[in-house]
Parts: sequence; structure tokens; C-alpha cells
Amino acid sequence: MPSPKFRLTCCLCDKLIPLNKDVQVLDAEWLRRFPHARGTFSCFTCVSRNHWSCKKPGGDYVEGHIPAVDEVTGEPKPDADSINHLLTPGTHKGAVQAHPWSGLVQGAEEYLRHRAQRLAPGSPEGQRLHAMLAEWDARDSLTNGRL
Repeated sequence: MPSPKFRLTCCLCDKLIPLNKDVQVLDAEWLRRFPHARGTFSCFTCVSRNHWSCKKPGGDYVEGHIPAVDEVTGEPKPDADSINHLLTPGTHKGAVQAHPWSGLVQGAEEYLRHRAQRLAPGSPEGQRLHAMLAEWDARDSLTNGRL
């Protein structure tokens, strides 16, 4: 059975992210600045329209600033503006596989359930995805459909 098709919505504008465009993945500093964001996947339009500097005039970081970190090594990385706070952009499937929680929140639940069924249950990715889906299902049952 082929994997289900899905469409991701932008976490900032709630519009569909074009399938022919890479998904922009936001880090914690973006989420701090945009607390209404639902997930971490953004369209290029929102990323390009929301440019900001990490530092105030005089050189100090803005209050509450979360430093930019390399997503692979965990090491600090250059930290001057909003562009430094983007994680590696990618295809829709690649972004969902790398950040499945955002995939659940932003429109790829059916795809992730399909993927979980096909992964070896004992594999690290399979265990992580099954645990995440169990957490997702438990969260939904706690709200009884009220949210």
C-alpha cells in the first residue's frame, strides 16, 4: 500500500505549505517570539516576512533570547538574526520524519501512522514514533474532543 498523501499547514499563517517548496523548520527562539505558532513547520513567505535581530542596539541579546544551536551537534552556532534560528529546511516527508510531533500537529497524522506500521517495532525510530503516537492519542482522549 502506498503511503498516504498529506499537506502541511504553516505554523504561523495556517495556510498550506506548497508541495513544490521546502518546509522551513523553526527553532525555540522562533516559538518564543511567536507563541501562537502551532508546530514548527513554516512556509517560506512567513519566514521571509518575519525578520528580526537577536540583539538590541548596544550588542546585548534581547530579553529571554534562546541561543541558536546546531541541530546535529548541539553546539552553539552564529546567532545574529532570525535566519540563524532556522533548522535545516527539507521536503515535506523529510521534515515530518525528522520532526514527527510537528507532523502530527500540522497535518501528517495519517502518514505517520502508516509509517509507524511499516517500521520495525524494535528500531529506535519505530520505538520513538510509536511512543509519540501513544502520547498523541492519550492527549486527544484527555480533551474529549473539546479542543
